[in-house]
Amino acid sequence: MPKFEKLRISLHRSRPGELFESAGIPDSHLSRSDFLARVFGERRMFLGRGRRRIVYTPLESVREGFVAGFFAKESPALLMHEDFTEYMAENFELSLFILSMDRDQIVWMEHNRAVGSPRSVLEAFFGGLDVNGPLSDWQAFVRHFENPESYWEAVERHRSRIAKVTFRFVPPNAFEGDALAQKFYTAIQNEAQNETLEETFKAPPGKLKLDGPMMKASAEVAEKGAGEKELYAEKGRILYSSKNGRIVEEVPEEDMPDVQNPSFLNRVISRLFDR
Repeated sequence: MPKFEKLRISLHRSRPGELFESAGIPDSHLSRSDFLARVFGERRMFLGRGRRRIVYTPLESVREGFVAGFFAKESPALLMHEDFTEYMAENFELSLFILSMDRDQIVWMEHNRAVGSPRSVLEAFFGGLDVNGPLSDWQAFVRHFENPESYWEAVERHRSRIAKVTFRFVPPNAFEGDALAQKFYTAIQNEAQNETLEETFKAPPGKLKLDGPMMKASAEVAEKGAGEKELYAEKGRILYSSKNGRIVEEVPEEDMPDVQNPSFLNRVISRLFDR
């Protein structure tokens, strides 16, 4: 069955709108929702990993509050003529993409190995936008949602071996979906201008207190699509990373839409988002 991964698209501006307003400068930049609607509202071509062309095509008749489309990657197929001579036929592999347009900006995207991992495809997509046009208003960060049980199970399993934990977060004005995250970022990055924040905690194996209030808050922020985390043993051996805890859901093949028959799209939206 097709597998979908849950991600968040977080948008960052180096000078948020309120700074323009406080300086008496009209803020003419696109809002988050307008930016995403424009970006995913038209057909776009870009280069993915391996310099292979990927084409994004939006779908119509999508349920209100969502945008959706297919990412298609060239994958020529070797076929045979009637006289048994071989030829390469044009062929495309598809990956279905769905984005909620509310403040959470949650994505469910099909992981089709022939197209690429959802995060890498989306990062290449945003990297291919015109950096000199109106779509340069926002910088996009793509991160996976993470099953919290996966992280805490790893903490318990490796507690006596853990010597380092690292958290990486997107910028503070990128992530608007969670009050805890916004408060946390404001407290630790209110004067910083860095693109991402990284925190590293070290101690002798088994001495780190990973279930303290701030450590729990860091883990919670990261697992909600606003960052990443890793656990390490001595000598840098990795014990856990956020990719181990990705949230994945399967959709039956018979429920999947395709380019010729997109009518099942809203059924997939209900399955993935209305839970």
